[in-house]
Amino acid sequence: MSGSELLWYILSIKPKQEQSVIKNLDILGVQSYLPLYKKKKKVKKEKTDVVVPLFPGYLFCRFDFEEHYQKIRYTRGIKKVLGNKQSLWILDKDKIEDIKLREEDGLVVMKKVEGKFDPGMQIVVDEGDFDGWEGIFCEDLPDEKRAVILLTNVNFTTKLTLPKEYLKSL
Repeated sequence: MSGSELLWYILSIKPKQEQSVIKNLDILGVQSYLPLYKKKKKVKKEKTDVVVPLFPGYLFCRFDFEEHYQKIRYTRGIKKVLGNKQSLWILDKDKIEDIKLREEDGLVVMKKVEGKFDPGMQIVVDEGDFDGWEGIFCEDLPDEKRAVILLTNVNFTTKLTLPKEYLKSL
């Protein structure tokens, strides 16, 4: 199978093992992608910028199933390849490209949009690293700045927490 035909799979990674998993996958000759972004974090009562994974605990990789599945499944630092052997979860290559297009200097840039949303409302992420992704608004979080949405245009169902300013109604 040529590189352009390979599918992007989603790996669940053990806590704080992303970089070692990337090295292990590189040794296997498997392409991986860990989107990173800069976030504000309080350290000793001061807010500072830190670089963290966009999807903590997850990594995307592209591989030939027949050649690499068993090796990847048992690679140190990987909890599991999401899905099951008969039906692994894949991520459309366009979604990976969407995320990569939002990178500046190797970091995903998050943008701001404001709006009011009601539970059950269909929304689209209007800016930021998930621009164009659709979902259903679930709930506001207590800080009133973030919200939980249910993604609807991916091959699996998952809730995602995003700043509300990144959302707009459809």
